[in-house]
Amino acid sequence: MSAVIPLELELPETKLIEAFRRLPPRRRAELLVRLQALREPELRTVPASRLYALTGLVSLGGNALADTEAIYDGNSCHRR
Repeated sequence: MSAVIPLELELPETKLIEAFRRLPPRRRAELLVRLQALREPELRTVPASRLYALTGLVSLGGNALADTEAIYDGNSCHRR
C-alpha cells in the first residue's frame, strides 16, 4: 500500500524546467494540461446591447419586491 506524503519544495525555475524536460513526452503533456487548468479564468465581457436580447427570455412570474417585503414583515409562509 502506498501512502501520499505532502511535501513542499522550493526549487529554482531552472531546476523545474530541467526536471520537466526529463519527463517522457506523454507525461509532459499530461502535466501541461493540469498546469493550464490552474490558471485564473479569463474575464469575458459583452456589451449591454447583447444582454438586452435576453430580456423576457425567461419569465418566472412573481413580484420580488412584494416577496421580500412579506419576508421582512413576517408574512412569509417560509418559517425558520
